[in-house]
Amino acid sequence: MTSAPGGRRNFIAASAESVSFGVANHLTAAAVVLPFICVAFGGSAFAAALIFPIFTGATLLGAVLAPRVLGLRPVARSLALILALIAIVFAITAVGILVVSPDWLNALWIVAAIVGLLSGVASIAVVEVMSSALATSEKAALSVVQSTGGAILTLVITIVLGLFFLDPDGRDAHLALLWVGIVAMLVAALSLLRIRPAGDAPVIPQHSIGILDALKSRPDRKHPWVREFLITQVLFLSIALGTSFYSVHGATLHGQESEALHYIVAVTAVGSLLFTAVWTLSRRKATIRGLLLTAAALGVFAAVAALIADYSGAEALPILSGVVIVFAAAGGAATSSTRSTWMYHNLGTENDTEIIIFCQIVLGVTATAVGLGLSLLARLDTVLPAWVMLVLSAYALFHARRGPRVRILDIRPGHEHNNHGRHFGGFHW
Repeated sequence: MTSAPGGRRNFIAASAESVSFGVANHLTAAAVVLPFICVAFGGSAFAAALIFPIFTGATLLGAVLAPRVLGLRPVARSLALILALIAIVFAITAVGILVVSPDWLNALWIVAAIVGLLSGVASIAVVEVMSSALATSEKAALSVVQSTGGAILTLVITIVLGLFFLDPDGRDAHLALLWVGIVAMLVAALSLLRIRPAGDAPVIPQHSIGILDALKSRPDRKHPWVREFLITQVLFLSIALGTSFYSVHGATLHGQESEALHYIVAVTAVGSLLFTAVWTLSRRKATIRGLLLTAAALGVFAAVAALIADYSGAEALPILSGVVIVFAAAGGAATSSTRSTWMYHNLGTENDTEIIIFCQIVLGVTATAVGLGLSLLARLDTVLPAWVMLVLSAYALFHARRGPRVRILDIRPGHEHNNHGRHFGGFHW
């Protein structure tokens, strides 16, 4: 397939945006970076525990409001503005940590709420931008560029900073990573300004459905797959949120003996690369059920490694805690991929919009509640949290056998239509 006029420029700009955004996503991740900074700089553990659930709830709200917000101006410019605003919020946060009293750290949940709201809108906008500017083959290539390129560059940045410039256990290292993430976010925003819609791109009508209307429609009663999808995704929330959980729990139980922020970010990037490698090797034979089993197995491996780390001596902690985060990050990536693929397989009717919003609301509210529970659990100074995660992951592995045995390559191209771009991105936590 040949690209439309300007398609090559669009792909280069989109690749630069994707890699930069991938780096920024790792270095400014609200689920990991903000809680760690909150505790490291003297904030309360309870305030740190609130950050992720509030971020998740705000992301849900942003995704639902996205159609109305994005209808106000060209989507690419809207996305560039949103990324710039996220960078500004993090910049204000970084400055505030240095010049304001530690009490400011207990208000980082406000930062999480603002960033979550903007991220929810951005998650929808990025799908629409890429859908309108890239050919189908280029979209597939871009996903590999973002996951692989962003992870590799993140790994290089954290290693260079940790080995040559900064004390990895010091506060300056935490803020340095945050500033690098801010710069990467601005680069992503500037790259978006070079993207232009393809000349033959279809005009997407702006329409939306209210939250109450979506809830009243109860698509889970009309479409049996919706209920099974929601049950499975709820059971997999412990795996989807594993990276945040284990980073907080490791810091609580072992302190700086086990990991510093740059180390967590680095091994999270390694986990993303691990899943990318597994996916690349197996995608021709992979099924939705196989992806579910893979994600659950990685969750079990992470929990077992966490238990070994909790019971081991201090000498083995750095290596073991890294293994935990690698498995947790790979499991989270596999869960997100499964969520996307399962939705693509079943969508393709006039009721797509209300199905997507209904699923977003149910999963968003549930993830907020589960995230709060896991955040509080992770703060317990015992080995109990790791045992709980092992039980939850093992049950998810048992349940995964019920997943659809549909090969990924057999999913009809016709399912990739415009409605997905409007609401689907909000499922990526």
